[in-house]
Amino acid sequence: MASSSIIVRPLATQEEIEQQFIWADQAFSRQPPDPDRARERSQSFLTQPDFHPRQLRGAFRDGRQLGGYAIYEWMLRMGAARIPTGCIGMVVVDPDARKQGAASALMHDAIQFAREQRHSLLLLDGIPKFYYRYGYTDVFDVTTYDIDRGAILAHSGSSHTVRQATPEDAQAIRDLYERRLGGYTGSFERSTEKQEYLQRNRFSRNTILLARSPRGTDEGYLIASHEPSAAHGIEIAADNWSAQIALMQAHVHLTDGPEAPEKHTYYFAPNSPELYNIVDRLEVPDTSKWQHPAEEWGVRTSQFHHRYAGWMGRFVHLPTLFAAMLPELEARWRRALAQWSGELHLVIGDEGVTLRIEGTKLNIIARPSSEAIIFQSSPQSFAQLVFGYRPVSWILEQHPQQLPDEARSVLSLLFPIGHSCLSFTDWF
Repeated sequence: MASSSIIVRPLATQEEIEQQFIWADQAFSRQPPDPDRARERSQSFLTQPDFHPRQLRGAFRDGRQLGGYAIYEWMLRMGAARIPTGCIGMVVVDPDARKQGAASALMHDAIQFAREQRHSLLLLDGIPKFYYRYGYTDVFDVTTYDIDRGAILAHSGSSHTVRQATPEDAQAIRDLYERRLGGYTGSFERSTEKQEYLQRNRFSRNTILLARSPRGTDEGYLIASHEPSAAHGIEIAADNWSAQIALMQAHVHLTDGPEAPEKHTYYFAPNSPELYNIVDRLEVPDTSKWQHPAEEWGVRTSQFHHRYAGWMGRFVHLPTLFAAMLPELEARWRRALAQWSGELHLVIGDEGVTLRIEGTKLNIIARPSSEAIIFQSSPQSFAQLVFGYRPVSWILEQHPQQLPDEARSVLSLLFPIGHSCLSFTDWF
């Protein structure tokens, strides 16, 4: 794709690939730049089970490499639906080539690439106040939970045993991910080969703990942050409380010593049993110095918001998105036990899709009838509706329109809030 004299194409040589990773190391690494480390990461990237050469793309002008990006092609889960998604990462431009149109060319290429590959969604995070220019909007906010160290250790022990996971445990960890985290919008289909790759590469320096029941079944895992501190549990999945508390106590003991932290920080999926367990079961051992109990805590929640600065998404082609979402829309309608019949024509930007509902059946039809109820929204607001980031009521405040109460109810059933979670091992 061309933007003035800039061409974007797949990276074609080892030299081009290494240059992309050297720039990425300079831009994103928390350590001093290291070209050798960058080259090692480029080799690791190429060994991903689902890698295709077209996914590493670069911007060039007159043969000079200006920058590039990676686009992972994954299958995002939304309940019963599987949605082809392009996940954009490692967007970098040569510092000497900035403000010359390279970044814009890369972004336009990603949208065109997604259309050509028939992807329904694009996801990314990164540069604040940049990607919204290309139709992206906020779709997920990161939430962390600080837990008092004493509250974890004060809880009675567990019959589960905990050990450090090995590469041979990839299947068990993958199965736990599927059971505990795979139901959220924002999880991705994951093979055992992909899990092995994650453990062998991205999380090779992390301690991964595995909880086993007295019956000999693996019922939970916890991934701890690596140096300089293991105080964060960046992902935890447990089938039951006994497995979860065993993992958390073992995790706390990783930081034993004179500089042991007073709190540990965890990433829990929203509205998950793992989250409710800690809130309902853990207590601080000594509350005698509390002045205002309603403002004290054993568990403290932090959610991170900034407009156009976190996890952002956009849809690529509305009819393609609806075709992919249809199995989950049907499942939501059946679960609601709703009996409404009619047509709902959704006008999203300059595209439209019509849903026909007849009792318990929901279908996509080619054209609306004259009786169809029309709902209008911007593409950005609709993306937030799809991810459950904002409720229908808020979207209607942003886009005032005359909509019958029954249509509002239908939209609320089809697009509920609070069902998205990007687990740490799915970050890119």
